[in-house]
Amino acid sequence: MAVAGATPQDVSVEMGKQVSTASERPKWGSRGQFIMVLMGYAIGLGNIWRFPYMCGKYGGGAFMIAYIFSLFCIAAPLFICETVLGHKFQLGPVGTFTNMYAPWAGVAYVSIIMTCVILTYYQALLGWAVIYFVQSFAAKLPWHPDECGGCTTGDYFGQTVLNAASFGDEGGWDVQGKLFLALMAVWFVTWLALIGGKNVLGKIAYFTVLFPVLLLVIIFCKAVTLEGAGDGVAYYITPDMSHLTKANTWSAAASQILFSLSPAMGTAIAMSSYHEKSYDRLLQDNLVIICCNSCFSMFGGFAVFSIVGYLAEQRGLPVEQVASAGTGLAFDVFAEVLTLFPGGSSPFFSVCFFFMLLLLGLDSAFAFVETLQTYVVDFIQHKRPDLEITPKMNMMIVSALAFGLFLIGIVYTT
Repeated sequence: MAVAGATPQDVSVEMGKQVSTASERPKWGSRGQFIMVLMGYAIGLGNIWRFPYMCGKYGGGAFMIAYIFSLFCIAAPLFICETVLGHKFQLGPVGTFTNMYAPWAGVAYVSIIMTCVILTYYQALLGWAVIYFVQSFAAKLPWHPDECGGCTTGDYFGQTVLNAASFGDEGGWDVQGKLFLALMAVWFVTWLALIGGKNVLGKIAYFTVLFPVLLLVIIFCKAVTLEGAGDGVAYYITPDMSHLTKANTWSAAASQILFSLSPAMGTAIAMSSYHEKSYDRLLQDNLVIICCNSCFSMFGGFAVFSIVGYLAEQRGLPVEQVASAGTGLAFDVFAEVLTLFPGGSSPFFSVCFFFMLLLLGLDSAFAFVETLQTYVVDFIQHKRPDLEITPKMNMMIVSALAFGLFLIGIVYTT
């Protein structure tokens, strides 16, 4: 059943006791929609620009051992537990924790704050990817030294794209036009994907989850043919078992998988609450999501470090001195390598790379906003159990959330 046909469900608590109505909750259109939406939530920017760097930095194969241990002993149990709770109570995070123990409702409200803070900055990052994606359609990449007066890719990113103030400068609060428009574009796409309800989002997720895999395969096939790719891959996977005796390795591995699956954000609870109460394949779905998330990270590392190895070869430096993480990897290291591709292929692979980043980020954003919508809908139904959530009301809720968070995110365009 689509969200458009949602009917109210109320859970109220008096003296810690649950009183609930037997009304119906909107459901996923198919098993695949649920899997794709949560897979898109888990597979995000960090799988490409954080996991490979952490793996290379903390002992290659040794880090993967710590990562897999943390996956099965910490992150996966938490993620599965959240989906089970959401499915059992058929409610969002607030209702779920309230039904478990009324004072625990505050845990869910903390997640709201975390989601809002992360989401506003996350969308701003995607805005940067939008700018690079659009500029990639030029005959010659604008951040190529010949096009930007000999500037480096780091300078182009900081001065031309962000117009960032130098350290010690007062800077200012003037909104940067291109950043503002890029942020607006990201939020418009997010809004467009969510106003149709769960079924529409589930169908969109098939494209936004699967197409980045194809783009990554294309990038990988090109990357492994580059000179120096082998050195980069060797740095990525060669195990240094001495790292397993260091607390930093285990801490980094645990933080990476927790960052990726993101339990405690309320999303797994919210998304699983839209399954039929009789649904009995939740464990299998979780295993598919968890395994695909980690496999994407590991495969992505081969593409990333093939390219990092190529850049190290071009610069005449060791791989560890070129490797970077986060925005430094995407908008500096990768951007520079893209300018070095021979045969006029730079724009094509630049379009592939930044479109992949954009889709990976949008998937996570969709799930975050859908989680916030679940909070709002459950709150309304708690206060007004007789009120039906119509398609128009659903669109108004999504619109209010998107517009409000967009306004907050404008601070990142200054």
